[in-house]
Amino acid sequence: MRRKNEEIFRVLREFINSYYLENGRGPSTRDIEAGTGIQRITVQRYLQAMKDNGEIEYGERRGTRNAFAKTIAESVMVPCYGTVKCGAPNDPFVDITETVRLPRSWVGDGDFYILEADGDSMKEIGIAPGDLVVIRRQDTAAPGDVIVAMVDGETTLKRFFPEEGRVVLHPENADYEDIVVEGEGMLRFTIQGVAVKIIKDIR
Repeated sequence: MRRKNEEIFRVLREFINSYYLENGRGPSTRDIEAGTGIQRITVQRYLQAMKDNGEIEYGERRGTRNAFAKTIAESVMVPCYGTVKCGAPNDPFVDITETVRLPRSWVGDGDFYILEADGDSMKEIGIAPGDLVVIRRQDTAAPGDVIVAMVDGETTLKRFFPEEGRVVLHPENADYEDIVVEGEGMLRFTIQGVAVKIIKDIR
């Protein structure tokens, strides 16, 4: 009997998790009955036990919500593009290579994407080749922000310093010189986003 109980709990947990991933909300008892073949009266009994144990939030009107579902709800899906040059500007990113889920508490509110760092011009703030840089998509930035900038149709990751009539894109590596955009170049300069987080391997 105990083994049967454990098996039903396992089936319910797996179904609730997979349903939330596919639908963005927890299943109702009707959904669970249809998806697992377990009679609704039995589903209700086991869900109540899971609720009593603090494993889920459960109410027939609002369906189920467990710790996994809560974590998913508090996260954001972020597309990964190609690389961004930490050196001279390079071709702009175009293709999404994959999508990852990040905790909302890491990045805050907004629309985000990820670029892989290429080059070492930002190494003094800890950005190395191969690191993943999480970017908040926006077209403005504050002085000192690390931004993805498009200059003459190419992208680069640099620290942003606006000045009178020009913009200085500053590398965090003494071996590189500032990129200065002024005059007609200002017409071909745009901000693609602001870096908010680095994801890196331990080396």
